[in-house]
Amino acid sequence: MALQVFLVARNNLNYEFETFNNISINKRTPVSPMPLPEEDSDENVLIKVEGNTTTMSISWTILNATSPVGTGNIIWDASLGRWRSNTVEASLSSFKQVEYLETSFTPNSINDYFQVKIFDTEQVDKTANNTAYSKDGLLQGFTFNTDSSSPVNWTGNMEFIEGAVVTTLSGNTHEAATITAQSFTGGSSRTGISVAFKEFENYSANDRPVTIGAILRWKPQLGVNMWKEKEVTFTAASGNPPSYTKTFLISDINATGNSLIRISLTTVSGRGEWTKTEDDHVVS
Repeated sequence: MALQVFLVARNNLNYEFETFNNISINKRTPVSPMPLPEEDSDENVLIKVEGNTTTMSISWTILNATSPVGTGNIIWDASLGRWRSNTVEASLSSFKQVEYLETSFTPNSINDYFQVKIFDTEQVDKTANNTAYSKDGLLQGFTFNTDSSSPVNWTGNMEFIEGAVVTTLSGNTHEAATITAQSFTGGSSRTGISVAFKEFENYSANDRPVTIGAILRWKPQLGVNMWKEKEVTFTAASGNPPSYTKTFLISDINATGNSLIRISLTTVSGRGEWTKTEDDHVVS
C-alpha cells in the first residue's frame, strides 16, 4: 500500500504532501468525572457534556524544484501509477512552496474551508476524488523549518481540525476575483487604470452573490508605498462567471513607473476577498 496525501482548498487548489514523514490523528472524547464521596472509582459518575474533537497533524519534507501544487479534481493517472491534480502547476522552489502555502492555504475569510484527502494507490475504485480517508475543516497553523546543513529542503508541519465551518457574519460576500488584463488609461498623461476581471467561478447553484461594484487597491511598484483605494459601482453582469472591464479614475496616480493592483468585488453585504497577494498584477 502506498498513500498520497493532499490538502484541498475551497477554490479547487490542491497541495500534495509528496514526501510526508508522519500523520497523527487525535480523537478527543472529553468526559467530566464526578467522584462520589466514600465511593470507589467504579462508582464514579461520568458525565458526557462536551462533543468530540478530531485533529490531525501532518509533517512532511518540502523538496526543492518539485510540483506539489495543482488545480481541479484529483484523478488517477495510470501512466504514472499515482494520483495527481487534474492540472499540475510548474515546479516550485522550496521557498516558493512555503510562500504559496502561507498565502493560498491559510484561512483568512469567513468563507474558507479545507479538506485533507488521503488516497491509496492500490485501491480498486480509482474514480476521481475517491478517497481512502478524508476530513473537512480548517487549518490551525503551519510550521516550517530548515537548517544551515540543508537550506534547500525544508520540513513542514500542518495542524488541522475537523468540523463544519460556521460564522455569525454574513456569507453573502464575494470570493476573490481573477484579474485577466490591466493597463493605464490616458496615454502619457495617466488618468487611471483599466482592469478586466471575472468573478469566482465555482459557486454552488443559486449561491452567487449579486455584485454592485468593485474596489481597486493600487500603489507604485518601486519603493515603500501604502495601498490606496478607488471604488466604482455598476450593475452585475450575466455569464458564468460574469466578466467585466472597468476604468478606475485616479487623480494622484504615479506619473511614471509601474503600479501593483488588487481588486475586490462588493455586494450589499460589503466587500469580498481581495485577490491573493501572489496574484498582485503589474500595470506597466
